[in-house]
Amino acid sequence: MSAVVKKVQENKEVNTTVKKTVRKTATSKKAPSKSVASIPNITAVVVSDAYGKIFNLGFNPDLVAQYVRVYQSNQRKGNAQTKTRGDVAGSGKKPWKQKGTGRSRVGSIRTPVWRHGGVSHGPVVKDWSLNLSKKAKSKAFNIILSQKIASSQVFFLNEIDLKEGRTKDVLSLTHSWGLTGSALIVTKDKNANLQRGTSNLKSIVAVDCSKLNAYQLISHTNIIFEKAALDAIKERYAKN
Repeated sequence: MSAVVKKVQENKEVNTTVKKTVRKTATSKKAPSKSVASIPNITAVVVSDAYGKIFNLGFNPDLVAQYVRVYQSNQRKGNAQTKTRGDVAGSGKKPWKQKGTGRSRVGSIRTPVWRHGGVSHGPVVKDWSLNLSKKAKSKAFNIILSQKIASSQVFFLNEIDLKEGRTKDVLSLTHSWGLTGSALIVTKDKNANLQRGTSNLKSIVAVDCSKLNAYQLISHTNIIFEKAALDAIKERYAKN
């Protein structure tokens, strides 16, 4: 009887060891990793290189302040409007006679004093847009980019190639650069995956170089260019 019990115990031990090894092999198998963006190295733009020699203007606070004022004013819609006593619906007849009723005198039910009457001194549709010459805009762009280069806040890399437009990939890419503060990524052409991945991030914005403006430069701490985008901007401002 004891020999039978020993065999049963040995079989149980063998079964438990087999189960443990199966579990270990099952857990050791890693899930197939999805293709993520390759991590390119970024290079800082310095004053002494070919880019820094073009963007080397001194700071002009008056021009930059004027550019920011014009840009922010042009973003205003100016379409807020209220109805005056001449716009609201209602009769123009005098509600009661001027004297003899004991009530206060009133000339129309559309008076701003009454409920459902018009609004006095309310906002009206207004065009807030201001104009700034192309030459002044171009110079403001050059000044701001020159200050960014002098502050070592402009970088470039060869190319950004995202396989998928996931926010996780964009964050892993930007964290690998080791930069602090907000980032503006400028590409040569429209990068749909990059723009989709940054669409719900406040501190990281992607834009192609044809739509880049000076206000975007001044609104972000770090500017990261694709080399082709930086070359295109250099050629544009080298003619000026």
